[in-house]
Amino acid sequence: MTRRGFTALATTMAIAFVLPGLHVQAQAPARTAPAVTVLNDAALSGYGSGSAIGPDGAVYVTNGIKGTLIRIDPTTGAAKVVGRGLPPRFIDIGAAMDVAFLGDRAYVLVSVAGASVGGPDDVMGIYRLKGNGRFAVFADLGTWSTNHPPKDPDWFVSQGVHYSMQVWRQGFLVTDAHLARVIRVGPTGRIRELVGFGSTDRVPLGLEVAGGKVYLSTAGPIPHVPSTSKVNWVRPDGSVKVIGRWGRDYAGNRGLVLDVEHDQGQLYGLLQGYWNLEPTDANEGFPAKPRTGEIVVVQPDGTFRTVVGRLDRPTSLELVDGVAYVVTFSGAVMRIEGY
Repeated sequence: MTRRGFTALATTMAIAFVLPGLHVQAQAPARTAPAVTVLNDAALSGYGSGSAIGPDGAVYVTNGIKGTLIRIDPTTGAAKVVGRGLPPRFIDIGAAMDVAFLGDRAYVLVSVAGASVGGPDDVMGIYRLKGNGRFAVFADLGTWSTNHPPKDPDWFVSQGVHYSMQVWRQGFLVTDAHLARVIRVGPTGRIRELVGFGSTDRVPLGLEVAGGKVYLSTAGPIPHVPSTSKVNWVRPDGSVKVIGRWGRDYAGNRGLVLDVEHDQGQLYGLLQGYWNLEPTDANEGFPAKPRTGEIVVVQPDGTFRTVVGRLDRPTSLELVDGVAYVVTFSGAVMRIEGY
């Protein structure tokens, strides 16, 4: 996927839920299929995006249509609006994309907003939830990106397209899938680049911070072949090392790794699946084939192994003590156990 293609990706994703399947090796003991629960499929107004586990253990998700932050009970699925006042989505992409917690305070990443993309005069960046339940701007990523363009000229949205956010060193890391970089935002809102990819063949998407290390998922250009889906370790100096990918003998077709998570000493990736369209400019940004998404674990030898299959184009993954929470673009929040 090029950065241009990623900008179109969010406009075309749609999702329907099906039970996942497991690949069982010959002569291996039979395994019970994961238990899957749709916690809530109404609170997000038909448009899901990022997620986070809050300090209270609940799942927090962004509603880009209404410009709100919503708490989802991880057991009952009950939804409650806990924050308002974010720029609402005015075109088919962007608005509230992701959420993260610094202590007990929620922060939301807003993308594709502002006059430069034809919308209201809103700020594209990180917003902080105040005590009155309203959001205020914390860091203006759009203006910074416009003033600090990448060297590679293959971009057309000067403010970038920010996709995911994670807490790091009392501040934040943010991926920009259009300008192909990872931005660091300090505790006071100061912004600088941590990772910059010189090629559109590397599209930074998901982030994870665990054990003092930063992990990053990157996708490749169309046709999103499996070999371009990678989980990376980001060194403190901003250099990147691939630590997870499909093995050389992998004969399947699952690609486009959107997220990375760490749980119980292991790394996992979230793949959208098999991209089966003709690799033409007209098809850039279109989603993968339905029901081909997967959760994979990074094995000790650095290769992927599927643990949950048949997910239909998920967008975000959270893992807590062996339980997976998946958000879909159609606004469903699911809990998966026993994978």
